[in-house]
Amino acid sequence: MLLHGFPELSYSWRNILVPLARQGYYVVAPDGRGFGRTKPRNPVTPGGNRPVAFEDDLHPYRMLNLVHDVVALIFALGYTSVASLIGHDFGSTLTGYCAVARPDLFRSVILMSAPFAGAPALPFATDSAPDAPAAQPTPPWVLDQFVDGALAKLDPPRKHYTHYFSGPTANADIMGAPQGLHAFLRSYFHMKSADWEANDPQPLPLPPNPVSLARLPHYYVMPRDASMADVVREGAPSAEEVQAKSAKWLPDNVLGVYVSEYGRTGFQGGLNKYRGMISESTAEELSLFSGRKVEVPAMYLSGRKDWGVFQYPGALDKMRTEEFTRMAEEDVVLLDGAGHWVQQERPEDVVKQIQRFLTKSL
Repeated sequence: MLLHGFPELSYSWRNILVPLARQGYYVVAPDGRGFGRTKPRNPVTPGGNRPVAFEDDLHPYRMLNLVHDVVALIFALGYTSVASLIGHDFGSTLTGYCAVARPDLFRSVILMSAPFAGAPALPFATDSAPDAPAAQPTPPWVLDQFVDGALAKLDPPRKHYTHYFSGPTANADIMGAPQGLHAFLRSYFHMKSADWEANDPQPLPLPPNPVSLARLPHYYVMPRDASMADVVREGAPSAEEVQAKSAKWLPDNVLGVYVSEYGRTGFQGGLNKYRGMISESTAEELSLFSGRKVEVPAMYLSGRKDWGVFQYPGALDKMRTEEFTRMAEEDVVLLDGAGHWVQQERPEDVVKQIQRFLTKSL
């Protein structure tokens, strides 16, 4: 089962589905809740379509309900076991929580781009050491230490994209982007790919601090007064760049699918995932799994030009040394010539890595 991220669709797996099916697997790539052809419940017109609104109840978008969506789909299809759950971007985080919540269902997991650093930690052994420091928060909740305060005090002031995406203006900013939705998405995909020469990912120091976080590209740590439409306009590719680079993996007719779908639905359904990720109630709920490890075979796969690997300082090392008991060194893979959209930029290499991993793991 293949789980996509933001701003993507099940269509993002278009080049992965058939090659895996040819290996004998039954392969499913659903649109996530709030994306694509999923429908929010409409109390006025049951079964009718309407865009997701910022004012809608956020409860359905909390992480454990998204895990429930995955489990419910598996059961609806008549299965009680999944050979591998594969997630990219936000889908990677969801994959991690599926593995800790229902380890009986998933024989292996593959995470792409976003390292899974475990559930929020509960304070430990405080009865014998009442003055011990509080448990360190787990990404993305670690952001709360910086975004509203320290990042705003930088010169120039900054803000984290997760908090921007969680705000009430993000959907309208994108839908009303001055450059138009097609140009916005073209630039957004371009800037986070290996095609954008300014991408030079590298680990950030621990403990996290606002000065080091400000080294992240503007699409992660934004100018305080900018919208995402403003940010991606900085890195908009020329027509020549599109033809020479991104058109090879994201031609206009393929990009048009995203433009058409998001033009119809808006982005709020996907943005609600960010709102859920940084809410205190979500962190409290997920702390139920504090200390629980992922014990099935696991692989991490991303592009070497993907800043998503390092956007949360220490997350990659924590994932492979603490949170996963069966993630071999050879199964932490960064592919040359790929950025954030690894399964779209280098689909053949991704399929080869998946096949290699599944052959030895299952």
